[in-house]
Amino acid sequence: MKRKFETLSSALFIVISAALAWLAYSYGGMDFNVYYAAARVTLQGGNPYDYAQLAPQIISVGKLNNPYYYAPWFTWSVMPFALFPYNIARVLWAAIHFILWVFSLINLSKIIPYPPAGNAKWSAWLLATFLFAWSAWGAEQVGVLILFFFTLILISAQKENWKVTGILLALILFKPNITALPAAFIALWLLLRKKTWQPLLIMGATLALLLSIQFLLAPKFYLPLFNPDKIQGLSFTLNASGGLEIKRYTATLRDFLSVYGIQGGDFALLYGWAILAGVAALFYGLKFSASLAEFSALALLVNFALIPYALFYDYPALTLTLFYGNQLTLKHQWMRYAANALMVVSLFIGNIIPYRYWMILILAALLMFGSYGAARKDQMPSS
Repeated sequence: MKRKFETLSSALFIVISAALAWLAYSYGGMDFNVYYAAARVTLQGGNPYDYAQLAPQIISVGKLNNPYYYAPWFTWSVMPFALFPYNIARVLWAAIHFILWVFSLINLSKIIPYPPAGNAKWSAWLLATFLFAWSAWGAEQVGVLILFFFTLILISAQKENWKVTGILLALILFKPNITALPAAFIALWLLLRKKTWQPLLIMGATLALLLSIQFLLAPKFYLPLFNPDKIQGLSFTLNASGGLEIKRYTATLRDFLSVYGIQGGDFALLYGWAILAGVAALFYGLKFSASLAEFSALALLVNFALIPYALFYDYPALTLTLFYGNQLTLKHQWMRYAANALMVVSLFIGNIIPYRYWMILILAALLMFGSYGAARKDQMPSS
């Protein structure tokens, strides 16, 4: 009977996840048209960072969105999609990111002893799919890809395959506003705790090689990055001529506090204290964390708590933090259930993206209380 329930749970996970992925795809997409356009511009010998070259390609396949910011090696990875008609490329992109999500969850089970086998695993995987994957799929964003890279980094570090770890730490910097801080601190943790320079050196060498290739291919590719549209595109969508259109909301501390009327000097004071707390937490983790998985869960949380630019669809990497926090509270079921329920409830608070920052606060509370409970358990005398 137990085996039948587990089979039913696994089937429900697959069916519901596939339905969510299809529903996300049916919304019509959001950002893949920019990736696709950037790849087409590159294949034609142009510069995807030049909005004047990029905008006509975006218009040819969909609605205008924003300029292109991603690292060159991400553009190279998207170029094969541009060889297909746009609608076929969208299907391929959606299918690949669905598969990457499933493999990310499988990889996490090799890193963190949560969720336990059985029905609990499929329930936890479905929860994470609903919380994080669905929004990334709907926006056709790379949050799932980033989570997948982080799982590969942790697995390669677990095996002490430092060359692969270093290469992956460099590759994940294709979206540096989301990945730079955790990648840098992971390399620092390996240096301080594993006493190895290899990941850091190979990371630097790989970055140098990738950028050298790009400079050989297009020596002046970086010049459009200094154009005004690159800053404006972070806060507004742009029209074909680069004019401002719709304001973009972010899931950051600044926008979260602003919806509650906390701005100006009050925000600066709170943000300053948050930075100090985040830095203190990172350095505490560097010294006392029991594993790289534990430290990465903390580093990702601090990253999303403090960085000045992130959107809700960037959050899938926090699946690592969610699962680690749940693993800490396995002996305190009420805490785990309450946190997971609040994570779901947070999706329905407010009607704009900044309210999704509640997830960060819930995960922070989960880690703090879970870590406190684990520490108390360790200090209790054995009977």
